[in-house]
Amino acid sequence: MTVLPLILLAPSEEKASGGAKGRLVESPAQRWVRERLVALAKTGTPEQLKKAFDVKDLALDKARSEALALAGAVPLLPALARYGGVAFQALDAASLPPEAWGQVYILSNLRGLVRGDETVPPYKLKLGAIPGLKNHWRKAMAASLEALPEGSVWELLPGDSADLLKDWTRPRHSVEIFDARGKAISHFSKKYRGLVARWILTHQQGDPRRVLKGRIPGCRWEGLGENEQGGLTLRLMVEP
Repeated sequence: MTVLPLILLAPSEEKASGGAKGRLVESPAQRWVRERLVALAKTGTPEQLKKAFDVKDLALDKARSEALALAGAVPLLPALARYGGVAFQALDAASLPPEAWGQVYILSNLRGLVRGDETVPPYKLKLGAIPGLKNHWRKAMAASLEALPEGSVWELLPGDSADLLKDWTRPRHSVEIFDARGKAISHFSKKYRGLVARWILTHQQGDPRRVLKGRIPGCRWEGLGENEQGGLTLRLMVEP
C-alpha cells in the first residue's frame, strides 16, 4: 500500500459562493460551534458581529445572512472549491487529480479538521469571535488528528492555526519562508505555502530531503533543520 503525504492548511477569509443545497452532517463538536454562531447572528450587537466576521457594511450583512442560514439547508461545496484565498489560488486544486484533494486537511473555524473533498458551506467566523472557540477546537480536533491516515504530515500553517495543534504529538514537517535579506515573511507567506503544497501533491513526494530538490516558482531552497514537532523544517527563500 502506497503511503501518501498529507497537507495541513489554514482556512481563508475569501470563499466561493454557491453549491448544491443540503443539510450539514455534523458531529457534536461541529454542532456546538454552529449553534453558537447562529445565536450570535440572531442576537449579537453590531460590534459583536463586526468582531465575529471582521467585515462591515454590506459584507457584514452578507456574513450575518450566511450564519443565519446555517440553521437550515445551505449551499455546499468541497472545501478546496470553497476556500479561495491566496494559498488556495497557488495550490490550484482544480488542476490536481481528484484523489489528491483527499490528502489536504483544512483547520476550519466552523467545522474543525476538514478534508479537501469534504463539503463546507459559505461562512465567516474569526477564531476569537466565540468565547472558548480556540480551546474547543484544540480539544475537539484531537480525535480527528489521531485518525489521520499514515504518511508524512506537512504543517503549512500560520501561528494561530498551528497553535491549535500544540498538544498533537505526531511528527510533522514545516516550511519557513524568508526574503532575500533573511527576514522571515509572515503576511505574504500564504502564496508560498500553497506553492509548496502543490509541489508535494503534484509529485506525491513527502520526504523533506526530496522536497528540498523540488523547484518552487520564484524561490529557492536554503536548507533544513529539525523542528519542535519531531520533523524537519525547510527554509525557502523568495528570490528578489
